[in-house]
Amino acid sequence: MTQTMTARRMEQVIRTYIQACNNADAEAIAGCFCPDAVHYFPWQTKWLGALTIGGNFAKRVQEQGISWTVDQLLTDVDRSSTIMEWTRFNPQTGQNARGVDWFVFQPETCSIQEVRCYTAAPIHPEMARQELLDFDYARRGYPATRD
Repeated sequence: MTQTMTARRMEQVIRTYIQACNNADAEAIAGCFCPDAVHYFPWQTKWLGALTIGGNFAKRVQEQGISWTVDQLLTDVDRSSTIMEWTRFNPQTGQNARGVDWFVFQPETCSIQEVRCYTAAPIHPEMARQELLDFDYARRGYPATRD
Protein backbone atom coordinates (compact mmCIF):
# COMPACT_ATOMS: atom_id res chain seq x y z
CA MET A 1 0.00 0.00 0.00
CA THR A 2 1.38 3.43 -0.91
CA GLN A 3 1.93 6.17 1.68
CA THR A 4 -1.03 8.15 0.28
CA MET A 5 -3.35 5.14 0.38
CA THR A 6 -2.26 4.32 3.93
CA ALA A 7 -2.84 7.90 5.08
CA ARG A 8 -6.30 7.90 3.51
CA ARG A 9 -7.13 4.55 5.13
CA MET A 10 -6.06 5.78 8.59
CA GLU A 11 -8.13 8.94 8.18
CA GLN A 12 -11.13 6.91 7.00
CA VAL A 13 -10.89 4.68 10.08
CA ILE A 14 -10.99 7.76 12.30
CA ARG A 15 -13.98 9.25 10.47
CA THR A 16 -15.76 5.88 10.68
CA TYR A 17 -14.98 5.72 14.42
CA ILE A 18 -16.33 9.21 15.11
CA GLN A 19 -19.48 8.55 13.08
CA ALA A 20 -19.98 5.27 14.97
CA CYS A 21 -19.56 7.17 18.25
CA ASN A 22 -22.15 9.74 17.15
CA ASN A 23 -24.49 6.88 16.23
CA ALA A 24 -23.91 5.14 19.60
CA ASP A 25 -22.99 2.01 17.63
CA ALA A 26 -20.85 -0.03 20.03
CA GLU A 27 -20.11 -2.76 17.49
CA ALA A 28 -18.99 -0.31 14.78
CA ILE A 29 -16.84 1.59 17.29
CA ALA A 30 -15.17 -1.63 18.44
CA GLY A 31 -14.61 -2.61 14.80
CA CYS A 32 -12.25 0.35 14.35
CA PHE A 33 -9.93 -0.90 17.10
CA CYS A 34 -7.50 -3.76 17.68
CA PRO A 35 -9.02 -6.21 20.19
CA ASP A 36 -6.52 -5.16 22.89
CA ALA A 37 -6.63 -1.41 22.17
CA VAL A 38 -6.34 1.18 24.93
CA HIS A 39 -7.93 4.64 25.23
CA TYR A 40 -6.30 7.10 27.68
CA PHE A 41 -7.97 10.16 29.22
CA PRO A 42 -6.69 13.00 31.41
CA TRP A 43 -9.74 12.89 33.71
CA GLN A 44 -10.43 9.16 34.19
CA THR A 45 -8.71 5.80 34.07
CA LYS A 46 -7.98 4.16 30.74
CA TRP A 47 -10.39 1.92 28.87
CA LEU A 48 -8.92 -1.44 27.81
CA GLY A 49 -10.13 -3.42 24.82
CA ALA A 50 -12.16 -2.67 21.70
CA LEU A 51 -15.40 -3.97 23.20
CA THR A 52 -15.00 -1.83 26.33
CA ILE A 53 -14.21 1.27 24.29
CA GLY A 54 -17.19 0.66 22.00
CA GLY A 55 -19.60 -0.07 24.83
CA ASN A 56 -18.50 2.88 26.95
CA PHE A 57 -18.78 5.43 24.14
CA ALA A 58 -22.13 4.07 22.97
CA LYS A 59 -23.50 4.26 26.52
CA ARG A 60 -22.33 7.85 27.00
CA VAL A 61 -23.85 8.99 23.74
CA GLN A 62 -27.16 7.26 24.54
CA GLU A 63 -27.28 8.76 28.05
CA GLN A 64 -25.97 12.25 27.34
CA GLY A 65 -26.66 12.86 23.65
CA ILE A 66 -23.09 14.03 23.09
CA SER A 67 -21.53 14.15 19.63
CA TRP A 68 -18.19 15.00 18.04
CA THR A 69 -16.90 16.61 14.87
CA VAL A 70 -13.63 15.88 13.12
CA ASP A 71 -12.18 19.37 12.80
CA GLN A 72 -8.70 18.61 11.46
CA LEU A 73 -6.51 15.58 10.83
CA LEU A 74 -2.74 15.29 10.49
CA THR A 75 -1.30 11.88 9.56
CA ASP A 76 2.26 10.54 9.81
CA VAL A 77 2.31 7.20 7.98
CA ASP A 78 5.92 6.45 9.01
CA ARG A 79 4.86 6.58 12.67
CA SER A 80 1.46 4.94 12.05
CA SER A 81 -0.12 7.92 13.82
CA THR A 82 -2.81 10.49 13.21
CA ILE A 83 -3.70 13.57 15.23
CA MET A 84 -7.33 14.65 15.23
CA GLU A 85 -8.58 17.99 16.48
CA TRP A 86 -12.22 17.68 17.54
CA THR A 87 -15.15 19.47 19.08
CA ARG A 88 -17.56 17.71 21.45
CA PHE A 89 -21.10 19.01 21.85
CA ASN A 90 -23.18 18.22 24.94
CA PRO A 91 -26.80 19.34 24.54
CA GLN A 92 -27.67 18.41 28.15
CA THR A 93 -25.21 20.90 29.63
CA GLY A 94 -24.95 23.27 26.69
CA GLN A 95 -21.16 22.89 26.87
CA ASN A 96 -18.81 22.43 23.96
CA ALA A 97 -15.30 21.10 24.53
CA ARG A 98 -12.35 21.07 22.20
CA GLY A 99 -9.40 18.75 22.19
CA VAL A 100 -6.93 16.61 20.32
CA ASP A 101 -6.63 12.83 20.12
CA TRP A 102 -3.37 11.12 19.23
CA PHE A 103 -4.10 7.84 17.42
CA VAL A 104 -1.59 5.03 17.02
CA PHE A 105 -2.47 2.41 14.42
CA GLN A 106 -1.44 -1.19 14.02
CA PRO A 107 0.47 -0.89 10.70
CA GLU A 108 -0.61 -4.26 9.29
CA THR A 109 -4.36 -3.74 9.75
CA CYS A 110 -4.81 0.06 10.03
CA SER A 111 -6.83 -0.67 13.20
CA ILE A 112 -6.57 1.77 16.09
CA GLN A 113 -4.20 0.43 18.72
CA GLU A 114 -4.13 3.40 21.09
CA VAL A 115 -5.83 6.76 21.61
CA ARG A 116 -4.46 9.49 23.84
CA CYS A 117 -7.06 12.18 24.48
CA TYR A 118 -6.10 15.75 25.37
CA THR A 119 -8.73 18.40 26.08
CA ALA A 120 -8.59 22.15 26.12
CA ALA A 121 -9.20 22.53 29.83
CA PRO A 122 -8.14 24.62 32.80
CA ILE A 123 -5.14 23.54 34.84
CA HIS A 124 -6.04 21.98 38.21
CA PRO A 125 -3.75 23.70 40.73
CA GLU A 126 -4.26 20.96 43.32
CA MET A 127 -2.74 18.35 41.00
CA ALA A 128 1.05 18.14 40.83
CA ARG A 129 1.04 16.35 37.47
CA GLN A 130 -1.25 17.51 34.68
CA GLU A 131 -1.14 14.46 32.41
CA LEU A 132 -3.03 11.39 31.21
CA LEU A 133 -3.87 8.99 34.01
CA ASP A 134 -2.35 5.49 33.69
CA PHE A 135 -0.10 6.48 30.75
CA ASP A 136 3.49 5.27 31.22
CA TYR A 137 5.35 8.48 30.32
CA ALA A 138 8.71 7.21 31.65
CA ARG A 139 8.63 4.03 29.56
CA ARG A 140 7.87 6.09 26.45
CA GLY A 141 10.85 8.41 27.09
CA TYR A 142 9.00 11.53 28.21
CA PRO A 143 10.89 13.75 30.69
CA ALA A 144 9.84 13.59 34.36
CA THR A 145 11.41 16.96 35.19
CA ARG A 146 12.93 19.83 33.32
CA ASP A 147 16.70 19.76 33.51
